[in-house]
Amino acid sequence: MNLYIEILFITTLTMLFYQDIKERKISVWILIAGLFLGGILHFLQQNQKVFIASILMNITVIALIFGVLCLYAKIILQNNIFEVFGMGDLLFFILLAVSLPILSFLMVFIFSLLFSLLVFILVKRRLNNKTVPLAGLQSLFLILVLVANKLFPKIELYTI
Repeated sequence: MNLYIEILFITTLTMLFYQDIKERKISVWILIAGLFLGGILHFLQQNQKVFIASILMNITVIALIFGVLCLYAKIILQNNIFEVFGMGDLLFFILLAVSLPILSFLMVFIFSLLFSLLVFILVKRRLNNKTVPLAGLQSLFLILVLVANKLFPKIELYTI
């Protein structure tokens, strides 16, 4: 059962990656499917209290980061937040928050941001758009982490 859900989740993340790279926008339905599948995977690996506590802490981290981004966009860049940061990116952050326990979330979140920056710097000349396909690149990173978690059993993605 878990393997089937993991395959569906990775397929959903692959679709998300493809859409963000090609169309520079993401379907809400793909994000909802990813949120649902990632949440199920997380729930199946944790007890209910740990699952809920992890999600609440992860959402709090995202809210704090988003608050800082809003202030930065308003004060420094003098723009609306969604002129400099995509709604799909925020929704993908929430997908990550629901899909992983707190420590895994923090590690995947931080390293996926660094991965996205590095990949964007390396391929920005080939892209027609000057913005970072953040949700797509983060979904690619999450795919790599999920595959590594399956291939190397010593990596425990869902431990606290």
